[in-house]
Amino acid sequence: MLDKNVKIFHTKHMNSFFFALAMILTFSSNFVTGQSVFVIPNNASLYSEPNFESEVLIELEKGTNLEILTEEENGFLYVKYNETQGYIYYELVGETLNEQEKVLSYNATILNNTTVYSLTSNEKICDLEKGKRVFLYQGYNDDKDMLAIQFEKDGKILYGLVEIENVKPDGVNTALIVSITAIVAIVSIIIILLGITNKKRHKKLKNHA
Repeated sequence: MLDKNVKIFHTKHMNSFFFALAMILTFSSNFVTGQSVFVIPNNASLYSEPNFESEVLIELEKGTNLEILTEEENGFLYVKYNETQGYIYYELVGETLNEQEKVLSYNATILNNTTVYSLTSNEKICDLEKGKRVFLYQGYNDDKDMLAIQFEKDGKILYGLVEIENVKPDGVNTALIVSITAIVAIVSIIIILLGITNKKRHKKLKNHA
């Protein structure tokens, strides 16, 4: 039971935690308040809070014009679209509609040769080789089967979906995860042993009484 609990803790939380930490530490944006920007990918989500786990207020199409209201430290811009205000990740917008003028940054690596599928259908876009660097522009979530990526191929910036098992997000240090998992296991064992000891002590005191 202990091993199972530790495994669940590892798969459901550790990858997402270290990925989020890496996103925060590597954030860099040149956008300013009041600036007008355009949505770069074919579609992008406008969130209620500055994180990928919050409610999606609306899906924005490529070319949608947004006004930046404020900038958040973790990489999300607080923007206005018509009468709707919300948060969008800064890598998904640009000063122009030309995708080629968007400078890519990366936060993940393709683990195995894999197929990239369209964001709106099951159609194949292309294949990516093992080791290819990509950008997870909707974050990393262990509960999802597919992840949305931004990548460069043949001089073009493209967007699509890949299977989660074929992607390794940055900030996920295997040695560190193993160490933390071991610590969690040791702490859990200590708690169990203390519980057993306390039960025996309580039983002994009860028998004396």
